[in-house]
Amino acid sequence: MSSGVSLVAITIIASNLLRIVSTIILTRVLSPADFGVAGLTGAILNILLMISDVGFGVYIIRHARGDDPHLLDIIWTVRLARGLALTLLLAVCAGPIAQALGKPALQVAIAVTALHFLIDGCSSLAPFTTIRQERLLMLSLLDIVSAVSQTVAGIALALLLHSYWAIILAGLVGTALKSLLSYLLFPGAGRRFAYDGQEIRDLWHFGRTIASAHTIQVVLSNVDKIALSRMFPLSLFGLYSLASNLSGAASGFTTLYPNRILLPAFARALRDEPVNLALIYYASRRKLTLLYMVAMGGFISMGPAVVDLLYDPRYQAAATYLQLLALAPAIAMNNYAAREILIVVGRVQALLYANLVRLGWLLSAGSVGFLSFGPIGLVAAVGGIELPVQCYCWYELRRAGLLRMGEETLIFAALLSGMAFGLMGNVLYFMLKAP
Repeated sequence: MSSGVSLVAITIIASNLLRIVSTIILTRVLSPADFGVAGLTGAILNILLMISDVGFGVYIIRHARGDDPHLLDIIWTVRLARGLALTLLLAVCAGPIAQALGKPALQVAIAVTALHFLIDGCSSLAPFTTIRQERLLMLSLLDIVSAVSQTVAGIALALLLHSYWAIILAGLVGTALKSLLSYLLFPGAGRRFAYDGQEIRDLWHFGRTIASAHTIQVVLSNVDKIALSRMFPLSLFGLYSLASNLSGAASGFTTLYPNRILLPAFARALRDEPVNLALIYYASRRKLTLLYMVAMGGFISMGPAVVDLLYDPRYQAAATYLQLLALAPAIAMNNYAAREILIVVGRVQALLYANLVRLGWLLSAGSVGFLSFGPIGLVAAVGGIELPVQCYCWYELRRAGLLRMGEETLIFAALLSGMAFGLMGNVLYFMLKAP
């Protein structure tokens, strides 16, 4: 597992360095309003993508015939059909969506971003089969090369266009290159059209719970963006989008590490050492999880210093949003690890129930926060959304006989210690900067 962890770490570090370099340059070329447009179109893409996701990757990874070419052909065909349908749907609905958001001038931008679905649908399934086989070298290369291409394209287009079109078009370039490389980098990645009604029904039977969970997650992960896009002018919404993007640097790790490393490792442990599953669940991720929590605690406390260091004075108000939003990916690391082990032991419904917990939190805490403190109260509720889910995950882990509360306490102690160190670092930064 250590080599896989190293590859994921390299991928995350490279991606985040590119993210930082890109935003440093783009914030000096583009306006906050441009980031507002990019954030809004990205939220719309994410909503449709997640609503229609039936867990293609998880299905392939855990399926007994996950390497069967005929099964992969069927899944590839379904995935491509979904991409085409989503492209047509968003292109047709771009006008009404723009009107509903109170931003009619964005109709064309929304329609153009719809091409992302078709381009992504054309990609191969090799990234999923590679995770199943725990061979991650080429997959990491795919991620890094596509991220570099998108960054370079974004900077070049920004210098040329000086508008939000630079970010939108660069996203399409990155998706197109990633789709192409998904065939070129993986031997035997080519697929052909295939249909089998029973296989598709089996896929839907497995994926409907995931689709339901993702539908709820769409509301959870995008309601803040949709609501704030109507409340804020694009310039202020751009600051929020920038903070959300920066906090997303950590989200990359909470997504890749559990999915690419922990999920296949837990599945193998269940097959080979089921009696030691609880021990493996904690031992396999202990060091990395503790380091991550310390780092995230420091990142949260040093939010003002990070924004001041990276961006010009126009973007300083993003620091408060960043500190609030970064709490969610900090706690999500532990929750996503729990999600993977629960899926492996057959508790797929936990994914849906966890999102119902998130929804309940957002409706209650979000409403109270907004009514009491305005938009910033809603942002705070979004940042704390993983807290009640953590409690639910502990409940499910205990039911599965996997919970070790001492290990969980150690994880949160690491987060708090990181916050303490970060607070001292933030004070020191501004003391040294002061004339």
